[in-house]
Amino acid sequence: MFARSILAITALIAVAPLAAQSGTKNDPAHQAADAREVPQTQSLNNQVSSAVTQAQTANAVAEAQNDLNQQQYEADKAAYEQALRDHHRDVLSTDATFIRQQNAYAMAMRDWRAQVAMCKKGYQSACNLPTPDPMKYM
Repeated sequence: MFARSILAITALIAVAPLAAQSGTKNDPAHQAADAREVPQTQSLNNQVSSAVTQAQTANAVAEAQNDLNQQQYEADKAAYEQALRDHHRDVLSTDATFIRQQNAYAMAMRDWRAQVAMCKKGYQSACNLPTPDPMKYM
């Protein structure tokens, strides 16, 4: 008995909305309200559609801008890395240690050429001297 009453209540709950809807849509008052609301509903739908289209356009523009920004970011990073390499190369060429080594080598070569010239002139002691070591000029 209890199961039958639950089944009956469930059936009434399922059928009640259908019965209520079928009677109200055909009456003249309901049809008049629908006629007044259709243009307003269409206008609201058009506004929402327009807003969605604008949002999609704005999103597409923002995505394209982000792509350009990312490309510019990558180009800026590459330019910075190149500038660092160029700067490092410039620093090496003007670095004090490099300059000292360069000067020491030049002085050793100057003395070696003088030694060779003295040897060619016949000074045997100049021929017997060791080759000048640039490390001793630093």
